[in-house]
Amino acid sequence: MGGRLAVLDGLRGIAIVIVVWFHIWEWTWLNPHVRFFGTDVSLTFISATGFTGVDLFFFISGFVLFYPYARHAFAAAELPTLQHFAYRRFIKIVPSYYLQIALLTPVIAAAYSGAGLAWQYLAHLTFIFNWFGSTYGAINGVWWTLAVEVQFYVLFPLLCWSFCRWPLASFGAMLLVANAYRLALARCCLGDTLLMTQLPSFFDLFACGMFAAYAFVLLHEMRLSARWTAAFTALSIAGFLAYGGLLYRLYELHSLASWAQVWANSDLTWLGLSFVAIAVGGCLGASWLRIALGNRVLAFFALISYNLYLWHQLVANYVGEHVRLLQRPAGFQADVRWQLTFTAVAALLSIALAAIITFAFERPLLALGFKGVGARLLAGAQFTGSEESSGS
Repeated sequence: MGGRLAVLDGLRGIAIVIVVWFHIWEWTWLNPHVRFFGTDVSLTFISATGFTGVDLFFFISGFVLFYPYARHAFAAAELPTLQHFAYRRFIKIVPSYYLQIALLTPVIAAAYSGAGLAWQYLAHLTFIFNWFGSTYGAINGVWWTLAVEVQFYVLFPLLCWSFCRWPLASFGAMLLVANAYRLALARCCLGDTLLMTQLPSFFDLFACGMFAAYAFVLLHEMRLSARWTAAFTALSIAGFLAYGGLLYRLYELHSLASWAQVWANSDLTWLGLSFVAIAVGGCLGASWLRIALGNRVLAFFALISYNLYLWHQLVANYVGEHVRLLQRPAGFQADVRWQLTFTAVAALLSIALAAIITFAFERPLLALGFKGVGARLLAGAQFTGSEESSGS
């Protein structure tokens, strides 16, 4: 199934591209457009709603986490142990995040001191910082999603156990929890970003990912005839069209107060279901669709996506605030040259930094583990020491 799951890498690549696009767009307000049948079509509805890439990330997490358990249920694959699950989640998420905290220590220490500094570190190192107003968004605005992810990991074994036994009931229950939570907050706390971005708000997206993994493995193991390929291809294309339509509807609400939350209350579950159609249809659809979604460019962005996510907003903010030649000029909204230059510089610096950290730090750690990296470093130190001894 590896080739089919390249579709998931493609979706991860799409998610990180639109998230980065959104945060850079917040600086430039660049209005992208394409020429379509002689008419200029604005793509601002995508750049201005690129924060929905986070929703796609949550969906992908649900899919990827549940996929091994779906394969165990339908394809007799080996069942992952809880220890293996915890280790893989830890080594994927924590080291790069802790590395960023360490590198940002001078900035953090300059902003906080004493008990306030200790509290910032405690809350952020334990992934509970999104629960408190004093720590939410205090250091790096994009980190809130990491807290949501890690908290979902804690609940996942229980959710997985339930989903394996009662998939449809569990799926429905998770959708119900998410919508009930969002609608309850809409009655009392609309506009409260901290409350609206807690884990229950996104249960339906994680649930849609788990359901998509379940449906994909089930349908794949049914060995459907080739005539179904066209139907699944159409399903994926319909999912993309629905996704685009939902983004356009979201953008139409942007003049309202708390517009993103108003939209989420009515459409976030539909967004998750559009992701189900895209992913299941893409994985089971025509080979040209799988190749298109799993292309090398998107695969590269998927590979560096975590570190690109961690660093891109900080890089864009630094460029906008400290690089004198790229600071916002008067009338920047109409200065296309500045907009394009800022976008290119911020994007390329973010990509370069993310690639360096990914290939020099994250990938070796994922491949070798802590012991393997430690052994390699020790061997390198011993080799250097023997060289110096021979030279003397």
